[in-house]
Amino acid sequence: MISKAKHILIPTDFSDSSKNALKHAAYIANRLEARLTLIHVIDPPFNFPTNVEGVIDYLKENADQHLEEMVNMIEKKYPEKKFKIKTQIRIGKPISQITEATSDLNIDLVVIGSGMDNPARKVLFGSVSTDIILRSPKPVLAVPSNVTSINFSRILFTTNFRNGDLKNLEEVSSFARLFDSSIHILHVAKDDNLETEIKFRGMKELVQEKNIYDDVQFEMRSDPDAFSGISDYVLNNDVSVMVMNRYRKSIVGLLLDKSYAKRMSIYSTVPLLVMIGETGPVEAKLAKETI
Repeated sequence: MISKAKHILIPTDFSDSSKNALKHAAYIANRLEARLTLIHVIDPPFNFPTNVEGVIDYLKENADQHLEEMVNMIEKKYPEKKFKIKTQIRIGKPISQITEATSDLNIDLVVIGSGMDNPARKVLFGSVSTDIILRSPKPVLAVPSNVTSINFSRILFTTNFRNGDLKNLEEVSSFARLFDSSIHILHVAKDDNLETEIKFRGMKELVQEKNIYDDVQFEMRSDPDAFSGISDYVLNNDVSVMVMNRYRKSIVGLLLDKSYAKRMSIYSTVPLLVMIGETGPVEAKLAKETI
């Protein structure tokens, strides 16, 4: 569970975006007394066939210096920190190495930065960030580069009534208790109909019956465009973190597509926490695939 996370992974390319993600990760780790591991992956430069080893040695040395600077930044901010921070450098393709590290190191949460594209196109996740979100076997928190203040006070939990949503809500509720957050459960329906109303009321009754969380609110909106409905809610309700549930076929994959991301201004305003839905054989295989 993310509320009991003992090990947090932060992939870094030494950009301002990944440094900002580290600050958020350190804040969470200090509250949970969890370990932090900063990982940098060197993709071998095959365009230098005559001196690959020399080039990799140089890149390692350079990466070590950058990692040390990032560690010093956090240790300065948390002189009496309640967590340990380590670094790791791996050689290979970023996605496969980060996915392997998530399993090898028994990671509970991955925190990544999401950067800015040109202003006319809003915020887009880079290809590596996108693949981590879609393939990680553990929850991923993606932090926009311009969200520098750390705030978890108002959590938006989006649901489409999938089987794993309630379990993920319980995890998010435990996380929310650490920060005294409020939780807002939102479902955006394409149109109003009896079946959707029954499902929504059923979930609301389950949450209340199980007494999952005290400070929780429910809302269902009708919008033919789910992306527009979610974005409108975020922008008008002072949301601190948006939670989505990832399944083999779910809205998460579409939201990360550039054609939709151009319309989603929320990417620049709130962190996105992607929880893993119930994992079947296909999803497990997808998480292990390399590129």
